[in-house]
Amino acid sequence: MSKIIIIIITLILYSKSTIALGFLDCISDIPVHSKIIEIKESCFLFDSDSGKIVSVEAKHLLSDKEVLGFYKNILKQFGWELKSEKVNNALIFIRDNEILKININDYNIILFNNFLSLKNN
Repeated sequence: MSKIIIIIITLILYSKSTIALGFLDCISDIPVHSKIIEIKESCFLFDSDSGKIVSVEAKHLLSDKEVLGFYKNILKQFGWELKSEKVNNALIFIRDNEILKININDYNIILFNNFLSLKNN
């Protein structure tokens, strides 16, 4: 019986639902996979009366398909709605007055761009 409990606990700890171990520092409500490492010095923030632009890069140790699949699945839980999926490894999400663009380049770098409009359209 104790072996079964240990196996169940091990499966839970290593299941795909627990792979988001943290959040980006630069865009604090965007989760990161355990194999995605934020490049903190790439963080760019522009803030004005009309909105905010935040951009940051991260290195990944996954396939592009795994990265895109991770974000397509997990961001739904944070209220993001997938608006566009481009063939060239790009996703565009919308949440309230925010737009989140996720692009993956050929060098295993993910570029996160977050735009927040403070004006009512």
